[in-house]
Amino acid sequence: MNISKPSLLLLTFTVVLFSCKAPKPDNQTTESVISEDVQVYYFHNTKRCATCNAVENETRVAMEMYYQEHMQDGQMGFISLNLEEEKGKEMAKSLQVSGQALLIVKGDSRINLTNEGFMNARSNPAKFHEILKARIDNLLL
Repeated sequence: MNISKPSLLLLTFTVVLFSCKAPKPDNQTTESVISEDVQVYYFHNTKRCATCNAVENETRVAMEMYYQEHMQDGQMGFISLNLEEEKGKEMAKSLQVSGQALLIVKGDSRINLTNEGFMNARSNPAKFHEILKARIDNLLL
């Protein structure tokens, strides 16, 4: 069977669209749905420097250190998205992100931690972990 590129793209889009509406299993997080759950998004480019990688790595470390239980039950998630890939472009557009960014999102609340991440992830990861935890904890109250 020979499928044209536009048909394949339409089919892929349809599958993704309807799969996002399906109920999620208890042990999985939904990556593309913004809800009252806390989601941490890290938007990056394909080519990354040591600091860019540190922001992602230290965010992941902090999330697992402080919120592992919440992440396992699907109430919280960390999602790293490449701005040069389709999924990253779509999510960046929906969150109104125009470049590299570290965001905490809960419903309509958006906290931008990009500056704190880039200032501290490599040079003072413990401070960065504390800042991230404090901002997330405020959203959980």
